[in-house]
Amino acid sequence: MNQIDAPSADPSDLPPALERYFERSRIALALSEMNEDVPLCLVNHAFLDLTGYETQDVLGRNCRFLQGDDSDAADKAELSKFIHDDLRDSGRFHILNYRKDGSRFHNLVFMSRLRDEEGVTRYILASQFDMSPVLDRARLDANDATLARNISDIDKIAKEYGLAMISSAQLIADSITLIARLSVPRT
Repeated sequence: MNQIDAPSADPSDLPPALERYFERSRIALALSEMNEDVPLCLVNHAFLDLTGYETQDVLGRNCRFLQGDDSDAADKAELSKFIHDDLRDSGRFHILNYRKDGSRFHNLVFMSRLRDEEGVTRYILASQFDMSPVLDRARLDANDATLARNISDIDKIAKEYGLAMISSAQLIADSITLIARLSVPRT
């Protein structure tokens, strides 16, 4: 029997300890039933805060609703491959997702299978992390490196021509870097 077609337990029969863990966790958590379209059956407040949705908006839906036109097809395929490959117990995936308000976020998703006593996958647990601030800072660091190379080139050219603007160029570059850093939202 295909694991996706396996009958699932009633979500109201979830272990109370699992529900309490979801309530207490500050990490965005989602639990999907392993039937039909792998619908969400439990999410926590951190998940709702991350996505901007309300509980009634998400329960019973597959997490695909978070994907959009710019979500990479290969990333989507990796998620689907994990769900359909019952031999894999866990996986880590990056996917571009969208909040209810349409804003994008880079989601790092850790997925694990929860199996019953007979080894049948009943649920998939997903913990989700917004990696956007980290990626924005990484891009900022790359921009800083490019800017430093450009300043170095300007420095060499200026020295060849005996220009006295080297300190000014560095001050301008430092100012641009400071403004760029201030514009990146910190969470």
